[in-house]
Amino acid sequence: MKNVILSAILLLTLSNSSFSQSPRQYYHIANGWTDINISGKIAGKFTWQLENQHRREDMQGDYNSGTTTGNPYNNLNQHVFRPWLHYQFNPNIRFSLMPLGWIGSNRFKEGSPSAFFSEIRVSPQVMLTQNFGRVRIDNRLRYEFRWFGQNQDVNDKSFLYGGDFSTTTFKERFRYQLKVTVPINHAKMDDNTLYAQTYNELFVNTGEQVANTNLLDQNRVLIGLGYKFNKYLAVEAGYMQQTIFKFNNATKSNVDINNIIQLNLAVSNFEQLFKK
Repeated sequence: MKNVILSAILLLTLSNSSFSQSPRQYYHIANGWTDINISGKIAGKFTWQLENQHRREDMQGDYNSGTTTGNPYNNLNQHVFRPWLHYQFNPNIRFSLMPLGWIGSNRFKEGSPSAFFSEIRVSPQVMLTQNFGRVRIDNRLRYEFRWFGQNQDVNDKSFLYGGDFSTTTFKERFRYQLKVTVPINHAKMDDNTLYAQTYNELFVNTGEQVANTNLLDQNRVLIGLGYKFNKYLAVEAGYMQQTIFKFNNATKSNVDINNIIQLNLAVSNFEQLFKK
């Protein structure tokens, strides 16, 4: 486990240093993300999880600062729905599968949403956990199989957005997250515990048709606080910086920096809430 952690830190250090080897054009965009996670037990070592995340952003288009409003919740950026099945192999290893996730996204032009497209995603995942005193370290490895639908009119969607998958584009991606969680007012994550957390997550595009300039997709860094009320409910708030290496302008140098306010609500042991 120690070798895994050291290798992960080295990977993240090298990757971050490689991002800065060439001159880039950075464009800062304000975002507000809210996430609701509901989980419960199935049987034995099997559990389930439903994640519903709503991501919004300021008005942006062609990197024109004149189109910004200062409101990070101004427009839909993405809506993410991810169901998971988990198998806790032992206290330190958990295997997971997202059998079918859905992501809907807006495209922006001249300061306004210009089109909407959907994505279907299947993801296997492994979580490696280690505790050092009160410090918990999670290494999360996720692989994504992604099918992108066609552009639709930006208003051609409802709450269950659906999507036009008459023709699809297939892509693959690997994600690695290193996360540290530390309880503050208790030695363990008991009821009424305030805790701090931070993570770094690296996204790497994979597959036969990925150009060298597009190998590194994005990187996310988060720092935040959480409060666990009891075994059923926890809330979290934090700041995330999402760096997206687009490299799709004339000079292949554009990088989006999303400055994100992140708010999370976690409901656990859902099936026990209805037991008398």
